[in-house]
Amino acid sequence: MRSLLAVFCGIILLSLPSVKESTAWAQEVPSSAPTIRVTSRLVFLDVTVLDKKGRPVVKGLTKDDFTITDNKKPQRIFSFEEPETHVIDANAADDNPVSKAPATIFVLDLLNSKFEDFAYIRYMVRNYLAAQPAQLNYPAELMVLGNNSLEMAQGYTRSRKDLLYALDHVPPAVPYKEMTSDFMLERFGQSIDALQQIALQNRGVRGRKNIIWVGHGGPNIYTVSLQPSDVHLLDKYVHDTTNMLLDSRISLFLIYPGIQVNGPTRTVSEIDAGVDIGDDDPFSGDINFGVFVNETGGLFYKRNDISTEIKQSEDLGSEYYTLTYQPPEWDADGKFRRIRVTLRNPDLRIVTKAGYFSPDQNSGMGPRRQMMVNLSEAARSSIPFESLWVTIEHLVRHPDTGTAEFTILLGPRNVDWQPTDDGKSNVDLLLAAVSLNRNRDFLASRLEEFPAIADNQDATQLAKTEVRLPLSIRIPGKTQSVRVVIETASNGRTGAIELDRETIDAAPAAPTPEPKLIIRRRKLSSAESPPTR
Repeated sequence: MRSLLAVFCGIILLSLPSVKESTAWAQEVPSSAPTIRVTSRLVFLDVTVLDKKGRPVVKGLTKDDFTITDNKKPQRIFSFEEPETHVIDANAADDNPVSKAPATIFVLDLLNSKFEDFAYIRYMVRNYLAAQPAQLNYPAELMVLGNNSLEMAQGYTRSRKDLLYALDHVPPAVPYKEMTSDFMLERFGQSIDALQQIALQNRGVRGRKNIIWVGHGGPNIYTVSLQPSDVHLLDKYVHDTTNMLLDSRISLFLIYPGIQVNGPTRTVSEIDAGVDIGDDDPFSGDINFGVFVNETGGLFYKRNDISTEIKQSEDLGSEYYTLTYQPPEWDADGKFRRIRVTLRNPDLRIVTKAGYFSPDQNSGMGPRRQMMVNLSEAARSSIPFESLWVTIEHLVRHPDTGTAEFTILLGPRNVDWQPTDDGKSNVDLLLAAVSLNRNRDFLASRLEEFPAIADNQDATQLAKTEVRLPLSIRIPGKTQSVRVVIETASNGRTGAIELDRETIDAAPAAPTPEPKLIIRRRKLSSAESPPTR
């Protein structure tokens, strides 16, 4: 499975010679990245409240109506937002989900659906989109999970026209991996990889994100047929995915296409149905893709009217309360911690996240290494990451050394500046640059971490402050593109940009400059205006 390969890619990135070459910079940077523990942040719970008829309750409830327990221990509610606060900001761009409003992520599952089912999926999704207003109420993006990759057909937009255009241009393909059981484990891995990539893309973006996954989802994995060591890896795999989805405030709505169902027309999640899902690890025993529905507070459908199901999913995913609490400091034993939200009114039901997994001190994956793996996944991915605004300028080729040099420009949007004791501000950044071949394998890579420093603490000035970083990377002969990824160490917000080979070859050429001693810690000018896209 590719995500397991990402672990090894993370190990490779950690030992890159290019990191060791920046001797002066290494002296300026702390020896280890900040340790981010589950107890150092607030958990956001997006809570849908339903009445006896399954209709959302959006008024009349206060913070005092809710109770949160974490592993049966009551928790203090730090903040409370009513559904009416989850609206689009008046100044929000159509393509940037920066407000508290929810966002929709359509995933068309070609990998796990039969060819005829996928044609039906596209037809019904188009019917749904065509019935929407010209400007959608909330931003949405369109992704396609195919035989070999997760591709973004259209990034976040509120334009119905753009989404329909992207949908109409999704190329047909034969889902050959679904046609034979030989690819079952691989399909499962690719499906969970897709959830991880979406979680990484949306990490640090405010508001709830609703994945409307139209297709069958990953296959069931029967662990009795696997070696214990493989089961352990799979457990760690799905545990990490659960926590990533929780951190990114993502709910999964799974819609099965083309299935005739006798009896009730809708099958809801166990949480919504009021079933006691217990306190044990939900992934113990056989591993089911649908468990992520319960874990993320989504819903599960089996009905042929896909467009109606999409509308119901969007409605339920947009009418919610947001509660936050600080989880207690548990032992690092990797065990599951059940979250329960209850109401004083017993006639109302709650749909929200089911829980998370505590850190595992025996997993060998500390916070620093996990950040490296996240960067590796984002660098290998083909989908955009736009929590941070990143662009490249002053691109120059150096044919004598087979390298390219450029300046990375990090725009001020979503940069979380922190005050320092000396009256300045700083933000710790992690950066990965990779040269990729046709199959998106790493041909060359570079990893750097550095603190950017601004000489003031004025919010107005910081909102205009840009970060510039010069960088060079090898361009081997089979390079098809160069991808640069930047992540903020404090909250995991990520931005990425990619240069194709044609752009690189068209850049001006110059001899490689003589090496200079460069201190990476540098002051930033706050007088410049923010970049314009």
